[in-house]
Amino acid sequence: MVRQLFVASLSIGAVLSVDRVPVPEFQIDLDSKPEDRFTEVLTHFGDNLRNFANHLHAGSSILKAIAEAVVLKRGREPEELDRELTGFHRATGIPKNELQTIQMIYELDTTTIPVVNFTSGSSDMDLIHELLGEVNPNWAVPEPFHFGCTGIIAPSDEDQTVYHARNLDFSFAEWLQPMTYTGIFTKGGSEIFRAQMIAGYDAVLTGMRKGPNGYAVETNTRRPDHVGGNAEMIKNLFTNKITPSGFTKRKILETIDNYEDAVEAFSTTPYAASEYNIVSGVRKGTILARNPDGLAYQLPLSESSKKYIIMTNFDYIWGDVREIFDSNAAKGIGHPRRPPAEALLDNDEPMTGEKLFNVINDLEVMAKDTIFQVIMNVELGLWNASLPFCTKCGVDGGIWPSPSLVV
Repeated sequence: MVRQLFVASLSIGAVLSVDRVPVPEFQIDLDSKPEDRFTEVLTHFGDNLRNFANHLHAGSSILKAIAEAVVLKRGREPEELDRELTGFHRATGIPKNELQTIQMIYELDTTTIPVVNFTSGSSDMDLIHELLGEVNPNWAVPEPFHFGCTGIIAPSDEDQTVYHARNLDFSFAEWLQPMTYTGIFTKGGSEIFRAQMIAGYDAVLTGMRKGPNGYAVETNTRRPDHVGGNAEMIKNLFTNKITPSGFTKRKILETIDNYEDAVEAFSTTPYAASEYNIVSGVRKGTILARNPDGLAYQLPLSESSKKYIIMTNFDYIWGDVREIFDSNAAKGIGHPRRPPAEALLDNDEPMTGEKLFNVINDLEVMAKDTIFQVIMNVELGLWNASLPFCTKCGVDGGIWPSPSLVV
């Protein structure tokens, strides 16, 4: 049964103000057949998903070329995921190869700010043309799409429990925010984990497994840190046929019940593309900068020179110049999101869950297409999620409200 989640209280009963949109919740029964698990979700969001699929299919873009390449070059997904996609197709009528392509959208995002230019002479583009051009020789240079994201982990000055604040910034915001929901994944009638999901996209973008040594995780886009990274991602998808990482993380949440083993899995499990995994637990946390085959580096909370750790989408510890050209920032290029977030975090106010909430809602920290926010605290069992105002979602003519936590 769908339940409209308006608020989840913080430890002292603070709740989200009424200018925010609630996140629908659906129970996903892992004991049921994969084909049937998401029927209620897809019935609820079916029209939205069909409209989005038509939008993607209508444009001349790499997404259309890849949809055509999926059947010929990637083939079927692992059995469980493949059967869930069959259920998606039955419930919506959307062709299965297009639904399969949607599962790779996060991986494909890593090409939007490449290390090398999109030119026919680059090694990246030569391989991409080799893999996709024979399927559709007329495919176009990718349309600009991007996923931003901000993640912050910090212990509270009040009780030392660790809060985890997350903004999800997603291209196609006007299509995807109305399809965003919280999935409560159960076995034997009991919650195993919960995750922020998007209808038709079988991937965990934000998740939490409760328990005395549980954990929460978010995924942020990380662009390749070496020449050839774009081609490596395409090869991993279509030659090595690595499972999309969102489904991989879903299986980690389902099968691993403790922080240490989860961090090890998030650090070592093969991915198709680079990304950040930001993981919090009971009085601990870490940022994992992933390459497809393992860790590029790690930023543990325990080793931070500040009270917090933070990540957007750039390797700022290496002086990644691409951060300056972050077009996803609400204030545009030249106004990256991380520095103003750090300025707010470094002020003299006590570190609390409310402070983190205010930071991720600051105009200079949010993106033009921030579609989902959550404040999590594993120790307190807190999952405080909402759909914020979004300038690219066609709401209120682009006028920003002033969201806040109200005690």
